[in-house]
Amino acid sequence: MAFEFRLILFVLLLAASLALILVAASITGLYIVKLLIGIVAVVLDVLAMATRYFTYLFEPMYKMKRRVAVIDSDDPYTMSPSGNAIIRREKDLVYATAFVKIPVYASATEMEDAEKADFAMAFGRMLSIIKEPFRLSTQLYVLNKDEYVEKIRRRLDEAQDRYNQLASKESAEGASASRNVSPEAERIRGETTMWRNMLDSVSGARSHSLLSYAAITSAGGTEEEAVNLAVLKGGELATGISTALGISASLADRGEILFLIEPDYMIPIANLSEQITRKEEGNG
Repeated sequence: MAFEFRLILFVLLLAASLALILVAASITGLYIVKLLIGIVAVVLDVLAMATRYFTYLFEPMYKMKRRVAVIDSDDPYTMSPSGNAIIRREKDLVYATAFVKIPVYASATEMEDAEKADFAMAFGRMLSIIKEPFRLSTQLYVLNKDEYVEKIRRRLDEAQDRYNQLASKESAEGASASRNVSPEAERIRGETTMWRNMLDSVSGARSHSLLSYAAITSAGGTEEEAVNLAVLKGGELATGISTALGISASLADRGEILFLIEPDYMIPIANLSEQITRKEEGNG
């Protein structure tokens, strides 16, 4: 798109310059007017050459003025039919990227000096085992607890309703709530307590988590070839990481891949806006 714009602008400026030259040639006398027209034509020629080779220097300022930043007009990737890699086509080649989840159970701040040295040596062995280039990344993401909290709250309400109904029924039958509580009522009361404790625990927990992963890319002439190569290398990478670090690394599936690369999955809008609202209310 940018190349076509530069080419069109280049042709238009040259055409305008040529038109001015023809107009100046058709005028008899009026040498000052001819001179001015000639100067304008030269300026147009200079602008034409500048747009031909240096337009890319002005495009960011133009887009900034319009408050529009276009990174790529094409889709950055597509998900493979198998759901274990993302695909991008560049001319005659297809690039597929597979992702390996790396579960990390400890932080360096919690390790002793000897443990840090052992971990560094294990990490170095992992890098030496894998011959293919890959990318390591760790990201902090926001957990969307809204749906989970709503499910727990719904279960709590259901258990509370069942307990109230059973208590009303037993009261109507003349049972003493203090001395003759039925086993069924006791069980439902325990279930209600469990859901209430779980709701308090989940609601008070942090909405952030840390995840590490490795990405490896392969090229192929077809999507199937590229995906198969990427998945094969990803499996080897997962095996090497698991062996070197003593963990269970594995390939990410469709939902987990989107979770790693899509902003809507990394930072759920509803959850984030709710947190901001609560923070503003607290400050107010």
